[in-house]
This record gives sequence, C-alpha cells and structure tokens, in this order.
Amino acid sequence: MYKEMNNPKLTPITRINRFFSSTDYELEVSMGREAVEGDGNFTIILYKVDRTNSQFDNLYGEAVADGIRFYPPIELKVIPLIGNPENKTYNKDGTARYIQDGPLSFGVYQQQLDELKTDIDYGDYMGYPVSENEIRYYSVANDGKKNFDNKHTIMGYKGAFRSISCSPIDASEFQAK
Repeated sequence: MYKEMNNPKLTPITRINRFFSSTDYELEVSMGREAVEGDGNFTIILYKVDRTNSQFDNLYGEAVADGIRFYPPIELKVIPLIGNPENKTYNKDGTARYIQDGPLSFGVYQQQLDELKTDIDYGDYMGYPVSENEIRYYSVANDGKKNFDNKHTIMGYKGAFRSISCSPIDASEFQAK
C-alpha cells in the first residue's frame, strides 16, 4: 500500500504486540490454511487474463472476439460457496425460460497466492468442477484486494485472506487457449 502512495517508509505492525505478535499471526494463518487447503481440499481453477497480449477494441476497451489471452491455469485450494440458481425468462409471458447458475464466492489466503506467484484481478476467470466431466465458469466481479477490514484480518492485526466474488458466465464466453 505504501508503494501506491509513493511512500517508501515501512512501518512495522505492533498494535497489539503485548497479546498477539507476528508469531501468533503466522500460527493463525498456518492453522487456517490447513483447515481450508488441507481439510477442505476443494479445487478451483484460476484462468488469469494476460492483459498485455489480449486484444481490445479502441472505442470501449473491451476484448475483441477470440482476443483474450490467458496465462497457464493455476489450481487454488479454497472452500467455494455457490449461490442458488435463478430461474429467468427471455420474454414477458414466461414461455421461454432458462436457469442461470448462482454466483460463486470463496476466501483465499494471500499467502497461497504469494507462494504460487499469482494474483486474482477483476475480470479474471474461475473454473469450478461440478462433476468429473463438467466445469462451470465465472468471471471475477470483486477481487477482494481491500482486505484490511475487521472481517479479513486476524484479531485486527493485519489482513490474511481475501473474499472473492464471481459472476456466472455462459461457457461460450470463456475459451482458454
């Protein structure tokens, strides 16, 4: 965060050192990761968009058809939360209906992303295997980078994990090459 403000000074976090130190923090992160990544062991696939090599139109800055390029997929261990599907209609009288997948959300420890040398950004794609031969695809709608609120810190010490929210997409929108 300091680099964003052009302030090279680093300030150690010592706000509750008497009762909770960096060693305690690392222990809490380690135990949390064991529960999520070891015990839970759900896998989602991150398809990170290569924004340098993707092709965009000049007018709106949107990706052109077949213009999105991806880095190699990365498996993440998380506990996914999938929302209820929505029954929608194409017309007013309700005769042409379809079921839209519910949204996907999950928490991920920042340490896991750091170890994998990756990040999750708005617009990246996520794949969630719903069976042995089917994957549902989602687009990242909230990358959870603002993780210093009370919900995402450990005892208010500092942020440890991020909450990611994803919107369902049509499989035809996603084409990893």
